[in-house]
Amino acid sequence: MLVSAVGIWRRVRRADKTAAVVVGAVNVPLCGVLFALLIGFGATTREQEDAAQVLGGQILGVWFVGGLLLFSVLAMTRALFVHLATMVFTPGGLVLALVLA
Repeated sequence: MLVSAVGIWRRVRRADKTAAVVVGAVNVPLCGVLFALLIGFGATTREQEDAAQVLGGQILGVWFVGGLLLFSVLAMTRALFVHLATMVFTPGGLVLALVLA
């Protein structure tokens, strides 16, 4: 049992670099879509806009905290920092693009 757990742990640690690339590739478009939900993009009524904002906030929060917990527990530091950076800087970049447009 211990041998298989150690083997799994080593494979997870080796996959950190690949996982970081995948995390970055998934987080950037996901954050864009969730940011559009947060600002109520495409909603026709105030109720739809409020519902979209609540849903977007919940999904964004769970995805952010879940990723931080998962990568911390698995000790995948590259993936952790990529997740943190893309979740923080992607919405900031979108706000900057909206302000400058």
